[in-house]
Amino acid sequence: MQTFLNLDSSDEEIILSLENDSVIQSLKKRVKYLIIYGPRKSGKTSIANNFSKVFETNLINKVPKDLYIKKETYLDLNNLPANDENFFHFLQHFISNNIPLTIFTSDSSIENLSDKIYLPDIESRLRQFNLCNIQNPNKDLLLKLIKKYLFLKSITVPEQIIIEVMNHIERTYLAAFEAAKTINHLLYENNHNINLSLIRKYYEQL
Repeated sequence: MQTFLNLDSSDEEIILSLENDSVIQSLKKRVKYLIIYGPRKSGKTSIANNFSKVFETNLINKVPKDLYIKKETYLDLNNLPANDENFFHFLQHFISNNIPLTIFTSDSSIENLSDKIYLPDIESRLRQFNLCNIQNPNKDLLLKLIKKYLFLKSITVPEQIIIEVMNHIERTYLAAFEAAKTINHLLYENNHNINLSLIRKYYEQL
């Protein structure tokens, strides 16, 4: 699948890529019990927002105490409540009533499943879900992400400036977001003049 990005779009635009292809396909297949997890700024909330509109599902960002939900639901929650009895009853409500549920959460929430942090009843219910993760970006996607964040700030710089910044950062979604902030900062501090040596000097001082 080819990675592409519509730069003339809002921050909620989904960036389709190899990194999130399995997630998109699982959502299109309407997998009944699904956990989508990934690193910060990887687009989980944007994906949840877009697909909840497409399929007209409930979209919630906290575990409700009153279990009134009768239709397919997306729970967008980075930190799952590992020791909350109410969370167990929430999961059990969907499973026992055969109601589809998709959970969007962080890498750490899933990594903790193997660390005996969750209540046993919660862990056993979560293990009934299919797991699907968003992988960290490759070089091409990292470049497109930085361009996207710059566009949202109405900033245009030569591509070699972005590539130089990429030589100094990790290949993560959060790093792409921070890179755009760094470029913005350097432009502001240097009267909108930016060059390769300035970028190298900035990162050498960190």
